[in-house]
Amino acid sequence: MTIGAVIIGLITGFISAFFGIGGSSIDTPLLRIFLHVPQYVALGSPLPTALLAIIIALSVYWKEHLVDKRILKWSLLGGVPGIIFGSYLSGKFSGLALMLFSALVLFFVGVNFIYKRFHSNQINKNYQEEKPVDAVYILLVAFVASSISGILANGGGLLLIPAYVLLFRMKIKEAIATSLVTVSVMFIPACIIHYQLGHIDLGISAAMAIGVVPMAYIGARTNLETKSNIIQLLFGIMLVIFSVYFFISQLSF
Repeated sequence: MTIGAVIIGLITGFISAFFGIGGSSIDTPLLRIFLHVPQYVALGSPLPTALLAIIIALSVYWKEHLVDKRILKWSLLGGVPGIIFGSYLSGKFSGLALMLFSALVLFFVGVNFIYKRFHSNQINKNYQEEKPVDAVYILLVAFVASSISGILANGGGLLLIPAYVLLFRMKIKEAIATSLVTVSVMFIPACIIHYQLGHIDLGISAAMAIGVVPMAYIGARTNLETKSNIIQLLFGIMLVIFSVYFFISQLSF
């Protein structure tokens, strides 16, 4: 299991840093499918390594001044209570229900990536033309997205980035950088709560960290140096296919 966890860390470390979605979103189904980790442990164990990947990626993104500090402030005010609320709610749902919900969320995020591939120019144009987003709107969106993320045991980037781009009209790289800062703060209470609930296997987390550390840095550097439109399209297709497979596979467990 240790080698498998390291390999998963290598894969998701890069994905997490490059797309800013939080590696735990991908780690959970990988741990379930390939290592047959118990459902709640598969949800919680990726959290510490996902936080590590975020910190490494931020060391790269912060220097490029890509973080929107206004949206960051209101995202944190709504997101921190949301992630705490959702994390406690996760113990109220069945493991199978959480797995199936995770698959559905991954499917719709994959569709969103495909959408952004074909509409990125219009989205970025609108971002330049729109007035600043209302603070209350940012707070409410962050609370809802973070509550769902707390239930799914991920930091929120999976839902925040689509919200930033499609609802707040941010450019994709600014959305990724801002989301990572937001998520880095929200991951802390999520880690503590899921550890208290017994959802984190520190052995699995440590093995994944071996793979996460180098690949998170490489993923962040690659993001800055690459036009990501084609990669986003391929990632969206992969995520849709993977989520369908994961959904079906969980029904057979």
